[in-house]
Amino acid sequence: MTRWGDFLTGHMKARGWNQAQLAGAVGVDGATVSNWINKTAKPKLEKVQPIATALGVPVVEVLVATELISEDELSVTRVVPDPDLLSDEELLHQLEKRMRQRRTEVIVPVAPAKIAGRVVNRASRRSQ
Repeated sequence: MTRWGDFLTGHMKARGWNQAQLAGAVGVDGATVSNWINKTAKPKLEKVQPIATALGVPVVEVLVATELISEDELSVTRVVPDPDLLSDEELLHQLEKRMRQRRTEVIVPVAPAKIAGRVVNRASRRSQ
């Protein structure tokens, strides 16, 4: 899935929406939303504002998610939203996203092996 697809999926999940509901809110057909999520299709510029309105996010956030413009091009620093202003669903979505990301970042240390009563560090043995 693309960054744009992840963005849409996350916001739909936070609202409990399916693709048809997002399509209705934006004024496009379901196939268009499916292409946005599952392929590299991006919305036409005139659909950016309706998407932002439907998802309750700033237009700039949609533009960056679609990669129509980069954060560097905007010369804007990303502001972290106040957790007290997020809905429970949005908070849970963020937590799930972070846990999923950290799961892929975890490095499992190699346990030392015992050989003839001695502890041998496997990592140092491999590098020899």
